Parts: sequence; C-alpha cells; structure tokens
Amino acid sequence: MLHTLSVIAGRTFVFKDFLKYLDLAIQVDAEERGDDGVCYYFHREKESTTLYAIVDEGKGELSLCMDGLASYADYKFFPYLADCLHQFLNRSPLTVDGQSVFDFYNEEWMAEAIGEEIAGLKSVLSIAPRYYLTLPFRPYSYVSKEMLAEYGVSLHSSTPRIYGYIQFLMKQHRMKEATEEELASDRQLEDQEFTVDVPQHVSIGRVKSWQLDGAETWESFAAEDVRMLLELGEGFRHGKKVEGVVLNDLGTLFQEGIGVAQDGDRAAYWFREAIRLGERWYAPSNLGDLYRKGCGALAPSLTEAFKAYCVSEDPYAHYRIGQAYEEGWTGAPDMDKAMEWYRRAADERHHLASAD
Repeated sequence: MLHTLSVIAGRTFVFKDFLKYLDLAIQVDAEERGDDGVCYYFHREKESTTLYAIVDEGKGELSLCMDGLASYADYKFFPYLADCLHQFLNRSPLTVDGQSVFDFYNEEWMAEAIGEEIAGLKSVLSIAPRYYLTLPFRPYSYVSKEMLAEYGVSLHSSTPRIYGYIQFLMKQHRMKEATEEELASDRQLEDQEFTVDVPQHVSIGRVKSWQLDGAETWESFAAEDVRMLLELGEGFRHGKKVEGVVLNDLGTLFQEGIGVAQDGDRAAYWFREAIRLGERWYAPSNLGDLYRKGCGALAPSLTEAFKAYCVSEDPYAHYRIGQAYEEGWTGAPDMDKAMEWYRRAADERHHLASAD
C-alpha cells in the first residue's frame, strides 16, 4: 500500500534545493526521469526502513509518497515532511481537509493506516506466498509467512506484533528478494479472483509497555503465538538456531503468565539466554524489571536488577541505572553518577528522565 499526498507547487521544484531547505540527514537513493516527469527516491539515515518518493509531473502539483510498511518514526515524520514541502513551494503551512497537516496525520491516523496495511498483508498472505513492499530499499523485497514464523509470528498475531517484527526484519536487513521465477508465479495470481477468510487475532493476554515519548502501547499474544514460541524454545534447547528477540518473548510469556503458568525462574532463564545471544535492548530491561519487582517464587533483588540494566542499550534501562545510583541499590547513594545516567536517558529522549 502507498500513502500519497498531493502538494500544490507555487513555484518550480528543485529537489537539491529542497534538501538544503530540510537540512536533515537525508540519503538520496535514485532519480528516475521519464515522459511523465521525474521521481526522487530518498530515506532518512538511521530512521527509515523503506523509501519516500516525490513525484513531479511538471503540472503544478507534486505527490509525496510513503510505503504503508514505513517505520513508525517515518509515519511520525510524514506530516512534517509534507509541511516542509508545502512551505518550500508556497511559503505557507499545509492544511488537509481544513485541518493542519499535523492534526490530520495524527496518532489515530497512524494506528489506522498501519492497521489497514497489516490487514492487507494478511489478506494477501492468506492466498499468496509473498507480500511485496511498495517502496523497498531493494527491488522486489517481500514478507512471507515462513519468515514471520521464525519469530513466533503468524497471521493470527496482533497488528503491532506483525508490524513490529517486519520492522525488525527490515532494520536487520533480513528481507528477501523474489527471484524471476517467483515474480512470474506471483503475477499469475493477480488475474485470479479469490474469496479470502482472513485470520483474526484473539488475545489471551497483553503486556503494557511505553514508547520513548511516554505513549502507552500493548503487546498482545494469541494462543497461536504461544504455541509457536514454545515450539521455538524447545527447538532452541535441542540446538536449533533461534533469535534472541524470540527468547525474550518466551521470557515475557513466563513473566506475565500468558498461556503458561507464571514462573519467574523460567522467565529469567529465557531473558538470560536472549542476552547471551546478543539481545541488548528488551531482554536486559525485562530481566532488570523481573528482579526489581520479583515474580512468583523469584524474590526481588536490586543487585541483580542493576546488573541486568547495566548491559542494556535501552534508554529505559539507563534511567533505571540512574535510579539505582540515586537510591543506593548496591551501596551508598551517588547523585553525581545518578545525574550522569539520568542525563544520558534524557538525551536519548526517554520520557521518565525528561520528566525528572
């Protein structure tokens, strides 16, 4: 799916001048010229997982395009980019249907747009082997059920879970590219009509989490998620390669008692295994929280919590390290070190540190 916004051009558009006007870390990927005009492809360094496109047909109107599977950061950036384009061309703010572009493309719109994208993906993958990105970094990049299954994700999974793991695959450069034979096979399906029974997500448990800016989010698990994750965990114990992020999900199941009996020791085991495999974001933070609060028979231990937070790259963990120094979890309080870690978390834009 492609999100497209038309912007009136009050003057001639020069792409390189627009990039200077933006003054941001933008990587230009390609420029395509044809009889119908010119298309510029670009992305934001360290933020984008798909491309943006600006299409100029020379008719006094430009089209700004974004892939429906763009990163969450790019979804949030889209109205800013559109407004900057309008300001550059017309020296005035952009409005859409009588609203500010920022009010129109708000959090509600983002959730709805991502939901529609994942619904479309589910429909396609219910009948076809591959779902293609619209503006990928590499041509004919796709998602398949088999790729998702390696992470304990299926068409029964929640929208945030499917979207989140597709973003993980893209950020880790693990998307696959279709061969000529696969493309030819998939094109044959385009001319056929199908009745699709799209799998629905039925939650058996949820886990609350927060974005850096403090926005509340929920990770929801279906029975199918639990079954697949337990199978992947069993395979791991028998020598099969499994990603650390998957083992972190297993830890979460046992930490929260979703589809399994709550078991703090087993949760700690899976979080530690995830860390051992190099997962340095969610698993250390989750292990730290597990020990900070305790879980079932697993008693709280601020010392163990501190150790876990210290191996994390998560700004949330950095905030907790500051708290540990302030409150003296492992010795005498040290406000100098506490402020050092609070400032680090604030620089990383974590809302708890910013509030402090």
